[in-house]
Amino acid sequence: MTGFVLKKILTIILLPVGLIVVILIVAALFMKKRLKICVIALAVLIYMLSIDPTADLFIVPLEDAQRPASLEEVKTGDVYVVLGGGINENAPDINGVGMIGSSALARIITAYRLYLIAKKPIIFSGGMVFTKTPEAEVARRFLVSLGVASQDIIMEGKSMDTYENARYVREIADKYQFRKIVLITSAYHMKRSYMLFSRRFTQILPFPTDFKTSRGPYDPLSFLPSAENLALVETAMREYMGILFYTVNP
Repeated sequence: MTGFVLKKILTIILLPVGLIVVILIVAALFMKKRLKICVIALAVLIYMLSIDPTADLFIVPLEDAQRPASLEEVKTGDVYVVLGGGINENAPDINGVGMIGSSALARIITAYRLYLIAKKPIIFSGGMVFTKTPEAEVARRFLVSLGVASQDIIMEGKSMDTYENARYVREIADKYQFRKIVLITSAYHMKRSYMLFSRRFTQILPFPTDFKTSRGPYDPLSFLPSAENLALVETAMREYMGILFYTVNP
C-alpha cells in the first residue's frame, strides 16, 4: 500500500500541473525577495486551484442546483431533450467517422437508459460551433446503433449554445405538441440550462447526469494537484459567467 501511494504521489508530481508547482517553488529559492514572493504566490494559486476540495467548491453548488426528477416523474414527460456537449469530428467510430464527446456521451447514454424504461421521443439539440459536421448527425447515428427507433429520434442541428438549444427545441415542441420535457444535460450545466428553458417551457423535469464529483470523503491523494481539477474549476467558472450573463441579459 505504501508503494502504491508513493507511486501515485511521484506520478502526480511529475505530471504537468504538479511539475509546474515544483519548478516554481524551486525557482523561487534562487530569486530576490520581491520576485520570490510573487512566484511562490503563483505556485500556491495553481496548487489550490488544482486539488479536489477546490474543484468541489466550484462544481458541487452547480450540480446540486436542481433536484433530479424521479423515475415516476420522468414517465409523465412527453419527450426527452438531450443537450449536446461536443464531438470529436474526425475520430473513427464503429459505424462511421465522428465520435460523441465525453460529456455528450454521458447525456446520450442517460437518455437511452431512460428510453428503455419509458419509451418516448428523443430530441437531441446540438449544431456546429467549431466543426463542419452538426453534432446532431453524429448523435443520431449513435442512438440508432444503440437500438433507438429512428422514428423516435428528432434532431435539432442549428443551435450553437444553450440559449439557442432552448429556442429551437421550443419550435420542435410546438410542432409535435410536446408540453412536458425531460431535460437531460451534465449536472454542472443544468442550472444554466434550466434557467434558459424555463423561459420557454412551463413544465420541465430536470434529469442531470455526468456528475463530476465523487461526493466521498477526502484522503491524502485528494490534496495532490491535477490538471483534471483545474479543468473542472474552469468549467464551473464558465457556467457561473454564463448564468451571470443571462441573468443580466434576460
